Amino acid sequence: MEIPHEFYFYTLAQIGIAFAGFATILMALRESRGGGMSKFHLWVAKSYIQSGLVTAVNAMLPPLLFGLGLSEILTWQIASLLIGLPAIAMLLLAPRQWRQTTDMPLQLRLKIQIALGLLINGALVFNAAGWPASPGGGLIMLAVSWNLFGFFAQFAESVNFFFGKDET
Repeated sequence: MEIPHEFYFYTLAQIGIAFAGFATILMALRESRGGGMSKFHLWVAKSYIQSGLVTAVNAMLPPLLFGLGLSEILTWQIASLLIGLPAIAMLLLAPRQWRQTTDMPLQLRLKIQIALGLLINGALVFNAAGWPASPGGGLIMLAVSWNLFGFFAQFAESVNFFFGKDET
């Protein structure tokens, strides 16, 4: 028996790995152009690589838990906590890490993405508790997707940052 939406989770895992690879290529291209990597560039690139790998792990977690014999509801509950709590911690740490690596102000779009990420990943805690509805995979798919999509948006913006003038 397969867990519902298994194909979607595996697709997210593949996209996460590909995203980490693109981030690595971005770093290599900047270096090959002689641009060098500031402390901020390194932090941004590391964040992208981590996000891709974390996405892959998070996406593979529900099928793994279910495959280990957990019931569907327990799978959704445990996956919700194991995905949501670390994501919340990473989102809360991001502004401080930004300030530690650059003097640039935290952009409004980043603040909005962090706020939405906190809301969506916070919903996973409620999903784990089974409130207001029975635990399900939909919120997990939304959270893992949102985390990845947020980094996609940042990555698209970073192409200009990595190949334009240095602002760090």
